[in-house]
Amino acid sequence: MNILYINLEYILEIIFFISIFLIFYTYFLYPAVLMLFSFKKTHYLMSRSNIEDYTIGELPLITMVISAYNEEKVIKEKLINITELEYPKDKLEVVIASDGSTDQTNSIIKLFKLKNLKFFELPRMGKVNVLNKIIPKTNGSILVFSDANTIYNSDALNKLIPNLYDPTVGCVCGRLKLINPNNTQSGHGESFYWLYETWIKKRESKLGCVVGANGAIYAIRKSLFDKMPSNTINDDFHISMKILEKGYKVIYESKAIGIEKVAPDFNSEFLRHVRDGAGHYREIAHLTGLLNPMKGISFFSYVSHRFIRWLVPFLLPVMFFCNLLLIQSSVYMEFFILQLLLYIVTVLTYLLQKNNIPIGYLRIPLFFFSINLALLIGFIKNITGQQDVIWTPTER
Repeated sequence: MNILYINLEYILEIIFFISIFLIFYTYFLYPAVLMLFSFKKTHYLMSRSNIEDYTIGELPLITMVISAYNEEKVIKEKLINITELEYPKDKLEVVIASDGSTDQTNSIIKLFKLKNLKFFELPRMGKVNVLNKIIPKTNGSILVFSDANTIYNSDALNKLIPNLYDPTVGCVCGRLKLINPNNTQSGHGESFYWLYETWIKKRESKLGCVVGANGAIYAIRKSLFDKMPSNTINDDFHISMKILEKGYKVIYESKAIGIEKVAPDFNSEFLRHVRDGAGHYREIAHLTGLLNPMKGISFFSYVSHRFIRWLVPFLLPVMFFCNLLLIQSSVYMEFFILQLLLYIVTVLTYLLQKNNIPIGYLRIPLFFFSINLALLIGFIKNITGQQDVIWTPTER
């Protein structure tokens, strides 16, 4: 009986420390490893860094693709923004598909005179099915994906497109800057997360393996686009990772900037993370090729940056439960008290930010636990089939 107890305690300790290590690894150690790599690896891209080095005749025809659902509040501003882009207008095709919009989105688009605009009015089918339907009808050799509420800097395309002149690059992701005009506390937390993710993307880019493009601003070779499974939720992640799976580089261009407003409140942002979480777990089945260690750096980055992160919502309760069973030891008692304090502080911080009371650096544990709770809910919604591909965007 004593031997059985000792063995059980030993197993609990192993599980406890493996959980701690994996959480620490994916959020802290992996970025540190990337930083070490970045000292040794130089950026492989061509020396010509912007489009001004090319004559107009050499520039490729590109297609900007936008799927819009009830975007009457932002679509006119987006159309005006497109006219202000510096990329030659005769080399820029714009394809907008209305995904069953029921507001004034369609009317606004029809009234706007935009050169080389193709507009499709489709029944409600979800963004992934919209993209599958309209991309074969595009003419550009390069596809630029954008959201209706993303405003590009005038030179964004000029900075984005030249990266694809390197034949080894299949996808390039621009930089999304989040602004917080209402100064919400939840918005500050989201902005901090994007700063962290941007830092990682910059280092992954030097290895040619940015793990997931952002749908607001990224470009791919049209020849690399494959029809997506109809149950895909995160189209941007799926498209960019399939390109990485094929052996092409996926990189990050910090000078190609798109701007969006943060979600108006914590709940809106949380629901978006739940949906993204469901989509990420669904992608595991679609990206089995990247779980092959023979993929080298692509395997390393995918597992380190994403796959292990998707385990964290399960590692946290496992760590807590193991800690509870080991509590008779003073060392484990200290660990347990620390965990309890973190959860209590997170709940109190949530209540403070809900009333828009400044929370400073306390937004970091709040965001960490909330995003992992969202992933857990997303996982449940995915395996129970509750997460539909059709999505109503958060209020803007």
